[in-house]
Amino acid sequence: MADERVVKLADILVNHSLKVQRGEKILISGSTSAIPLIKEVYRAVLKAGGHPHTNVEIPGLLGTFLREGTEEQLTHAGWTELLFFHMDGYVNILSEENTKDLTNVESWRSTARSKARRPALEHLMADKAKWVLTKFPTQAYAQDAEMSLEELEDFIYSAALVDYAEIERSMLAAAAKFDAASRVRIVGTNGTDVTVDIEGRKGILAAGIHNVPDGEFYYTPNFRKTEGTIFFEWPTTYKGREIAGIRLTFREGKVVEASAQKGQEFLEEALNTDEGARYLGELGIGANFGIERPTKDILFDEKIGGSVHLALGGAYAQGGPDGNVSVIHWDIVKGLKDGGEIYLDGELVQKNGKWVF
Repeated sequence: MADERVVKLADILVNHSLKVQRGEKILISGSTSAIPLIKEVYRAVLKAGGHPHTNVEIPGLLGTFLREGTEEQLTHAGWTELLFFHMDGYVNILSEENTKDLTNVESWRSTARSKARRPALEHLMADKAKWVLTKFPTQAYAQDAEMSLEELEDFIYSAALVDYAEIERSMLAAAAKFDAASRVRIVGTNGTDVTVDIEGRKGILAAGIHNVPDGEFYYTPNFRKTEGTIFFEWPTTYKGREIAGIRLTFREGKVVEASAQKGQEFLEEALNTDEGARYLGELGIGANFGIERPTKDILFDEKIGGSVHLALGGAYAQGGPDGNVSVIHWDIVKGLKDGGEIYLDGELVQKNGKWVF
């Protein structure tokens, strides 16, 4: 018998996030580790009158492809990417069995693959098809989070199975304050004092449409105007690499100084991916106060109430015109509960992770 929590998660993905309608073609993608959720999403799509299609991946094949593929093969847009253009909706279930599998892949190989996938991802980021991303608990994710599998299951489902309408209502007042402002100043520990320009931008409220779990509002910044320094205490994982103690200094929007206590070489490689990799594509404000601790998992960490995140690289089209362009989009999170402050045009609006207006 299916875990009732898995059934509820499938219902949220199909009926809240994608709002599947009769006749719509829905692609469900995940590894064999996520078969229980794939089955329930498949069943929910059928009940909604849609046409489910599956792409079930064998763990380890991506690593083999990236290590052994020729340049011609790496830059080939595979059938999955082409399929995106013919689907009405896409459910992407993250379900890795080895989160370090890509650690030793040469960076040019990963970059070539990212560039090949870019048209399909831009198609999704521009909301030309409905899409949602979620995570299924695996032993690998449990190890990364330093939890047992049972603890991780409880953590994921308690974060994901929430009232997203209520989370959206809770973000409205804060987002309205940001919408009326031009400059967001973030002050915090370890020399953090950075200003991001959002003049003329409107926040996007994320309440379970593209991510499950969810709970953030975000902006496409005027990326040439970021100034100052920010230090990220929380470790982050990107493309299978763990990077910790990241410090970034911006001048006229561009990262001009960058260091990491762990993963310095990879940080530099990411920043040198293309011209846009050194500029911001997103400013995000975490608003899910039910997620209380970081786990090195960006899907959860960027939603933590009392945190902010900056994304290096490409901007989402729905966030406004003239957004930064890059093949990467790397969210990095900073907690503000211990000495952090957010100012809007000089007015203090958050202190130690709590709103003060």
